[in-house]
Amino acid sequence: MGKRIVLMITICVLLSSGGDMNTVKAANIKSPYNLEQAIGKAPNVKAYMTGSKMQEASEVSGTVGEISLTRKGEIIPFENSGESISYIILLDNSGSVNKKQFDESKKQLIKMRKSLKNDDEMTLYTVGAKSAAGEKKNVLGRTANASEEDQKTADCKKIKNIKYMASVDSKTVLYRSLNEVLASQTAPAKRTIVLLVTDGEDDSKGKDIDKVSTAEEVKEAYVPVYGVLLERNSGKADKKIEYTRNKILAEKNCRGYYYDCSVDSSANLVKKAFQTIDQILQKETYVVNLGAQTNKITGKEKLELTVDNSAVDAVSIDYSDYEADESAPVIAGDVEKVNSNSVTFKLQDENGINLADANEKSNYAIQTKTEKEYGKIWNIESVKAVSNGKEAIVTISVTEDFYKQDYVLKCSNIRDDSQDANKMDDTVEFRIEDGVNAKIAAVKSTVKAYWWIGLIILVVIIGIIALRIIRKKAVKIVEVNPDDLIKADRKLIRLTITDRSGAIKDVEWDVEGSLFVGRSDICNIYFDDDRLSKQHFVVEVNKMGCYIEDLESTNGTFVNGVKITSRRMLLDGDIITVGREKIVFHMPKNQPVEEINGGT
Repeated sequence: MGKRIVLMITICVLLSSGGDMNTVKAANIKSPYNLEQAIGKAPNVKAYMTGSKMQEASEVSGTVGEISLTRKGEIIPFENSGESISYIILLDNSGSVNKKQFDESKKQLIKMRKSLKNDDEMTLYTVGAKSAAGEKKNVLGRTANASEEDQKTADCKKIKNIKYMASVDSKTVLYRSLNEVLASQTAPAKRTIVLLVTDGEDDSKGKDIDKVSTAEEVKEAYVPVYGVLLERNSGKADKKIEYTRNKILAEKNCRGYYYDCSVDSSANLVKKAFQTIDQILQKETYVVNLGAQTNKITGKEKLELTVDNSAVDAVSIDYSDYEADESAPVIAGDVEKVNSNSVTFKLQDENGINLADANEKSNYAIQTKTEKEYGKIWNIESVKAVSNGKEAIVTISVTEDFYKQDYVLKCSNIRDDSQDANKMDDTVEFRIEDGVNAKIAAVKSTVKAYWWIGLIILVVIIGIIALRIIRKKAVKIVEVNPDDLIKADRKLIRLTITDRSGAIKDVEWDVEGSLFVGRSDICNIYFDDDRLSKQHFVVEVNKMGCYIEDLESTNGTFVNGVKITSRRMLLDGDIITVGREKIVFHMPKNQPVEEINGGT
């Protein structure tokens, strides 16, 4: 008995609702996924979606131009999001619409205005005119110094006082008004909908008014269009009305929904149409938050989404604004040895790393760390950076084997892959435990650098022996004291420096082996001059004299106005020019080490 009662009640409900289902129509109600609107501020995109399967949706991803997006957080109904809506209403008050349905439309608009939350907005235009050349009229306007409650009361009164243009001469400027509204919504800051309350007839005149172009404007608009189609007084729908229904408000064109109340003159249909629209806007619309890896912008683009492996019709989005990113790339994790002369490490940033910068040798510096803070500067042979999502794995190779010692790695001027292009400036210390012995390596390096001296000595000795044999007489061979060789690689030089401000300074420098000059503070002499490379040139001293060599600088090193391309000897009075600096070299005196150290 109970089952029969339930069955009878169900049948009655279905029968009672059947009439409404035949009269109130929704254009896209059966679409599984419908993307109504998207608002973007890189790296984030907010998508407003409807559809019969959105409640069950899970995986959502998409693209804006070449930028990939992934879902962030849960998919939630709009009513639970705490967000607001901006309503733009176009009300047809021409004499062609049914008066009873028109009056009910005003009641529903008053109800809508009363129910708005504080952050909601409502703009109302009437599109009826005395002539086809008429303009839309703004009904609502802000009252100066009015409270929210007083403003609400004033707006409701204005809506109530909208006149029905009963004259047969009244016209509807629907298409032109719709075009103007859509043109003003190129970059909406919040969810916005346009609602047409009209019989669909348009009487606009002028070369700029075209029904076909209006349909295209609706399709490409940044906001969806909803419709409440009222009954026409004549009872016949002309071609203009049919075009509004079937093209402008067609499925997959307006992205919103429309309801046909023109089947009879019932005011109740209008009431249910407004209730159903509110139901869709609040309860059946879902907010999907998406994010990109970078805050780079693309401008005006199409947002393309895939929901649970189903492609969704794209919508227009203005992706020309972005949230500032203040974080620069950093060195992540430890520096690890790869082989005898190379190390690897990670650079990390939420936006990714600009690989063009990451592969530039001049953006890195490796220096030996000693008890006196800094020692040897290592010559970088090559750099290779490989992207790994938000990281870049970098491998640096130097020209000689690493010592068993502590080191300092400095990374600078490497940008992140963001709209802000933040430059990094980060330093990390690391240690090589299984490197070569520093003293042995130094000896090998010296022998390798000065092998030609030994060759010359050997040739001289052979020549002397040959002469002794030829002349058959004794030749005195002068032996070289090892201490003197050590002294020969250390000299006191004097530099007269004229910087870019014109200041002149004499500098005496006790050079042992090499003197590095550049822009980096790890050099022996450094200048705050952006025309200099970090390590610009080096002066080396040995028994033969002083030599200058350019270190593959960007702007070159000049001696006496001539750019040097190889290692060359310096003479007393030579003028060295780098960037905006001028350095006069003075020939060092052949002083014993004791004199250099002040006779101690």
